[in-house]
Amino acid sequence: MAEPLLSEPVSEVDFGLDFRPPGPLLPGGELHREMARLRERYRLAPIRFGEFTMQLITSHADLEAAFRDDEGLPAGPTYAMTVEPCQGVTFESLDGPEHHLLRDLSTREMRARPVARYAESALPPLVDSVIDRCASRGEADLVSEFTAVFPFLVFADRMGLPLDASDRFMDWAFGILGYQLDHQGGLAAARELTEYLEPVMQERMACPLDDQLSSMLTSERDGRRLSEEEVRSHVRALFSAGATTSYHGIGNTLFAVLSNDGAAEALRADPSRIPSAVDEMLRWEPPLALLPRLASEDVVVAGHDVPAGTMLVFGIASANRDPAVYESPDEFLPGRTNPSELTFGLGSHYCPGSHLAKAQISVAVGALLDRLPGLELVDTDAAVPNGTVMRGPRALPVRWRPN
Repeated sequence: MAEPLLSEPVSEVDFGLDFRPPGPLLPGGELHREMARLRERYRLAPIRFGEFTMQLITSHADLEAAFRDDEGLPAGPTYAMTVEPCQGVTFESLDGPEHHLLRDLSTREMRARPVARYAESALPPLVDSVIDRCASRGEADLVSEFTAVFPFLVFADRMGLPLDASDRFMDWAFGILGYQLDHQGGLAAARELTEYLEPVMQERMACPLDDQLSSMLTSERDGRRLSEEEVRSHVRALFSAGATTSYHGIGNTLFAVLSNDGAAEALRADPSRIPSAVDEMLRWEPPLALLPRLASEDVVVAGHDVPAGTMLVFGIASANRDPAVYESPDEFLPGRTNPSELTFGLGSHYCPGSHLAKAQISVAVGALLDRLPGLELVDTDAAVPNGTVMRGPRALPVRWRPN
């Protein structure tokens, strides 16, 4: 027998959407302790989310089931309501056959094999070009000088865009992603990115190359191709969602590695262990901690009757530290035998950028450990990841022995 929903928030925390707040939000263990408190008491916890009360799914088992429920909890309506007015229609805001079609046509170059080739040939020189800017100094803030640069260059390079606007890439990506908070700013960012894209897009239509933009323009399935506007929409969507997640992911991995005794030395001695450390970071401190989702019909979620129109919050950060699944869940332990984290989701809307995200984080961490001898945090407290929806460090003050 399903239970009715609780209506009053059971936490004093406002988990509201805020991608770039002016100050820290639940840094380090504060978020995870609150998640643990809610998880111990509630399968579905009403929480404050800005001006709304939403229902937080807390356990791994319940969240896995929710991700797989494409009928009762489809992802499309949430994206259509929140980002489609800024990005345009993409596979994110659709479900069913049209979702699968647009996803296939727009993300073929993000599959495992193309990404592996790209990671081997293109990522090393790209990461070295960013490290070169500070390698001789012996100190830097790796957020402002590395994580705020490298993942945005990667997405632009993979798309086949020139890199001469690298100082604007991050602002465009976060501007589009923050549309719900700043409509005019989001629309302006989308417009500027589209204007930057347009001449390159016209060139690729006339002469395709080996890049993702060309793939999006030329891919065909059952006689269907993406329209020009659909290509523009998917560039906006993939750039904003993908690069920003990798920005936080690289920062979280560096914090995890540099703040845990012996982790950096172990990875430097055996770089083959870096992908395992990235997998563990994705569980331990996921870049996307919470994910809103709209119930499109009456549905049972986590043992509760949920009416159509209810706003839920998928508690990824909570599920990823569920002690029912993970031993010592609050410890960063690369090499876990059950890294079944839910950071990239499950089901039809599983993140298509997972391969590229993992590849660039691994390459970035490996290159920094290799090229910056004795790399260490100067101020661990300043580097602690924070945020409620998207989590990452605001600064990574480090030093090393310059060559």
